[in-house]
Amino acid sequence: MDLPTLADNLPLPDGYRTEIIDGSLVVSPTPSYRHARIIRLCERMLERDGPEGLEALQWVTVEISQDGDRFVPDLAVFPTAVVDGEGWEGPDWLRAAEDLELAVEVVSPSSALHDWKAKTKGYARAGVPFYLVIDPRKSEIALFSEPESGTYQTVERAVPGASVHLGAPFDLDIEAAALLQ
Repeated sequence: MDLPTLADNLPLPDGYRTEIIDGSLVVSPTPSYRHARIIRLCERMLERDGPEGLEALQWVTVEISQDGDRFVPDLAVFPTAVVDGEGWEGPDWLRAAEDLELAVEVVSPSSALHDWKAKTKGYARAGVPFYLVIDPRKSEIALFSEPESGTYQTVERAVPGASVHLGAPFDLDIEAAALLQ
């Protein structure tokens, strides 16, 4: 049985989800309330200050077409047409990571290695323009941008009192303190 089929049919206890990361099946617990709050704050900021024509969604699955890895970003920002499935031939619960404008992950003890390493590489391979990592344990945020040849060329980091700049089409500053409260 292949990994996508196994992931789709794996019986899981309540509160768990599956992802395919670096060719391995990863089962994770659902997030804490602090984690959920950080994502909601980020979502509100994007709704308030972000451009028209993009939608921020939680709990959606994206596939890295180059290797078949499947991630469930904490927040995925897509053009509305992608959310609506225009031109999409696959299942309704899946979209191509290549169509993301921004992926956001909030680091938890169980996700740190994947969020900082494997997902950074995967989103860069897919050419996702921006990848925002919010790490409450380190009290920092990191914005990866300019993917080229499977690697992000730029990383901006900020701690409370500083911010990172999310470029076009967003063109907004993200203050670390606003997300790490």
